[in-house]
Amino acid sequence: METSRLARTRRKALVAAATGNFVEWFDFTIYGFMAVTLASVFFPPDSGKAALLAIFAVYGSAFIARPLGAVFFGSIGDRLGRRGSLSLAIGLMGVSTAAIGLLPTYAAAGTLAPALLLLCRLIQGFSAGGEFAGAATFVVEHAPPGRRPLYLAILGGSTSLGVVGATAAVLAFRSAGASAFDDGGWRWAFIVGGALAVVGLILRLGVEETPVFTAAVEQQQNRKGTRHSPLRELLAKHRRAMGTVLVFFASVGVLTHMMLGYMPTYLVTAAGVTSNTALVLTMIAMIVPLPVAIILSGFVEKVGRRPFIRVGAVSAVLVVIPCYLLIGTGNKLAIGVALIVLMVVLCLLNIGLLAVLEILPTRLRYIGTAVPYNVAYALFAGTAPLVCQALVDSTGSALAPAFYGTAIALLACPVLLRYIPETKGTDLRTV
Repeated sequence: METSRLARTRRKALVAAATGNFVEWFDFTIYGFMAVTLASVFFPPDSGKAALLAIFAVYGSAFIARPLGAVFFGSIGDRLGRRGSLSLAIGLMGVSTAAIGLLPTYAAAGTLAPALLLLCRLIQGFSAGGEFAGAATFVVEHAPPGRRPLYLAILGGSTSLGVVGATAAVLAFRSAGASAFDDGGWRWAFIVGGALAVVGLILRLGVEETPVFTAAVEQQQNRKGTRHSPLRELLAKHRRAMGTVLVFFASVGVLTHMMLGYMPTYLVTAAGVTSNTALVLTMIAMIVPLPVAIILSGFVEKVGRRPFIRVGAVSAVLVVIPCYLLIGTGNKLAIGVALIVLMVVLCLLNIGLLAVLEILPTRLRYIGTAVPYNVAYALFAGTAPLVCQALVDSTGSALAPAFYGTAIALLACPVLLRYIPETKGTDLRTV
């Protein structure tokens, strides 16, 4: 009976984490898929390319707040528990997302409109700073030792499905017509995202804390006279490891947000496809990670983590430019193949997250993942759409984003090949 109850608890925790993560990524990414519309709504109509750059700058601003969120939610998660921290994170995300759908336009409120948009994105970024790293920690600590790759694959798939859901929502509301969408139909995707956050919050409040964290708390309480400060200990004892993790997330983050935040716009401007076609192609590509990651998870547990990370790191250097050349043909089949190849490479790289989680002690696992993850995303991932658009504007070359992505992957490659450890068989309770 105890085994059956434990299995149900684990499944419930996985569903709660994955559903909440789906909602967080749904809420966070619909902004990037509406960049062109939002530029016309929240900035002067005669701004031209400057408005699009401004929208991508606001997109990137959310990532500035993410490290602060990482410290805040990571400290709470490592000191007081993962469940409470994750519940608070999704609640804030839901409120800020729904608020974007209710904001006044530039025509109605002038410069107040983009200022309020910026505020909402900062709150979204602060919330996102505690989400994925915390959800990954929560899932891996609940998972049976031999099934951590599968649990993490399902969680990663929920991220992709959140993006797919956001894409489907945008397409659904656009079906009423471009003018109706630009005149206010765009708001409903944000409002729906806020409502979905309530579902995620309820699910997270209904699950138990992880047994690994509970055991760590009991050990800490037995150490009389000690006081646990996760951030201080992280910076004092794990700086080298944090540097390696930061490089890992910088490489993954740039490729990810060249897909999420920039690809729909790039397909319209560089490949000449319609907005709806761009979203459909991106949506199809984002479905790929779930089955691929689940298939790979079985092999990860057998052969280890490092081989997949190394193949992913080298592939990121080799395939980005050829993929963008395929996209530049404007052929829909070629574009689809290119996007799928890029997503498979990201699947290979993301296996590295499991190794990161398995080398960190329980008392630092949440914040030790969240801080380098979100610092890297603030510096590299969040700015990727802005940098890519600026490079295209300044050079006139549609291949400029591909060279940027390749350069980041090339710089990260030596670190990923050498310093990400093999953690197969690690017992999380004794790390």
